[in-house]
Amino acid sequence: MDGETVHRGTATGALSERIVVSERVALPVGEGVPLEQAALLGCAALTGVGAVLHAADVDAATEVAVIGAGGVGQFAIQGARIRGAQRILAVDPSPSRRELALRLGATEAIGPDELAAVAARAPVDVAFDAVGAPATTAAALAAVRPGGRAVVVGLAPGGARLDLDPFELVAREKTLTGSIYGSADPVRSLGGLLALVADGRLELEPLLGTRYPLDGIDDAVAEASTAVGGRVVLLPNGAGA
Repeated sequence: MDGETVHRGTATGALSERIVVSERVALPVGEGVPLEQAALLGCAALTGVGAVLHAADVDAATEVAVIGAGGVGQFAIQGARIRGAQRILAVDPSPSRRELALRLGATEAIGPDELAAVAARAPVDVAFDAVGAPATTAAALAAVRPGGRAVVVGLAPGGARLDLDPFELVAREKTLTGSIYGSADPVRSLGGLLALVADGRLELEPLLGTRYPLDGIDDAVAEASTAVGGRVVLLPNGAGA
């Protein structure tokens, strides 16, 4: 653009009406899912559901906490519900996101300031940090029982550093691990997600928020930063909002 190279992020790019990609990253979704909903199957669903299924292998006996009930966290909650987790604790400062978390399968929804007391009384087996900030990662590790696992799903800001108590890892034998893009091959995982959507077990429509045309991207980013409502969707110019 204007003589300068434009790089596409994560091999797919974004915020453009057309882009050239390798066939490796062009995955068919069929005709059963509207494109607005299919947009959620990328980083959000693959990452959140995949972390539950692959990085933690949650089952019906597992008690789970999900810190951050945004786009990725809501899918982690659904993944835990799909796996039949007996307890799913959603943690988020936004009342509207907590309400949606309960609608999608959480058994409890609390604010971040309540987590320490709740975890002290009833720690979980696995905690997912869907935010990625150092403070939320530390909170996830603190929320799991001895022998439990904390999974970092959210991306931390560049240069961020963790300040953790080694006692949590040694004397209490807790595990801290990460998960990128659901800890699986997206090519293989997408078919499984589509099957879950088809049989009604994975919900997409409730997570959709305001629609904006591409020209309205500044307003879309501003709304997304407010942490209220569903996932903001950008449409091609002229497609309506």
